[in-house]
Amino acid sequence: MQSRHVASPNLAVGALFFALGCGWVALDSATWYYGQDLYALHDQQTILSLVQRYYAVEAFAICAVIAGAYLTYGGMKQWSSIGKPDSIRFILADSLTSRRDLKIGTLAGVLYALIYLFVSSIIVFQPGVNSGAWSGLSALSWNAAACCGSVGTVPAVIVYLAPQAHLALQIVPFDALFAVVVPLLVGFNVVVAAHAVRNKDVRENARWVSTFGVLAGLFTGCPTCAGLFLAGAFGGVGATSLAVALAPYQMLFVVISIPLLALSPLLIAHNARMALRAACPIPSPRN
Repeated sequence: MQSRHVASPNLAVGALFFALGCGWVALDSATWYYGQDLYALHDQQTILSLVQRYYAVEAFAICAVIAGAYLTYGGMKQWSSIGKPDSIRFILADSLTSRRDLKIGTLAGVLYALIYLFVSSIIVFQPGVNSGAWSGLSALSWNAAACCGSVGTVPAVIVYLAPQAHLALQIVPFDALFAVVVPLLVGFNVVVAAHAVRNKDVRENARWVSTFGVLAGLFTGCPTCAGLFLAGAFGGVGATSLAVALAPYQMLFVVISIPLLALSPLLIAHNARMALRAACPIPSPRN
């Protein structure tokens, strides 16, 4: 009973931090969205100052998300001391305490994050763009737009990392959040899946759910953000037909992928529990 009191606080506090961080980004994004027309009336210097403060607060919220994920991870690891060997909690904890599986999951999460940065157009690389479109820019600089977009896409920031090399960062509120949340969930999925595969107790339905969630997660970020921002800045250069086609479905990808990524480790653990019970059936009590 005492171990339960040890395990619960980390998990509860971690979940609270995670939820508060995500909730704050969503609330702040909605607040800016409804006031974007007023923000746009300010001069550019004031807009830059407001956007800078906005993203400083969002960075703090994302740090809370990361801290929450770490505390949740610590709390889940302690399930191994309070759960039965054939319970879902124990199986999840067992996978999270495996250094080998953690390394695989960490590597997968990092690689996925890099892919996500390009797919969601956070990293913009356009070698075919006429260098005249970047006229007047020869060094690291940044700019911001206060409007106009949907919830989570304003305010937008573009950082010109290497203008002459046509390399930039396009940052919007939801993209910045999902670039952290989705890879964390993907890494967790891979850790649990790797543990299950190594023990040969993952079934096809769990693989399908996890794989579909991972693929859909690539599109939780706004695929049109860089295109729309660059189109406004450079006369339509950045917009692409794929980005425009996917734009209306961003929230659909969010609604599909996030729950799948969150639930698929539970499904994998459930399959592992069924396999374990089938291999070592519990005898029924004699009459």
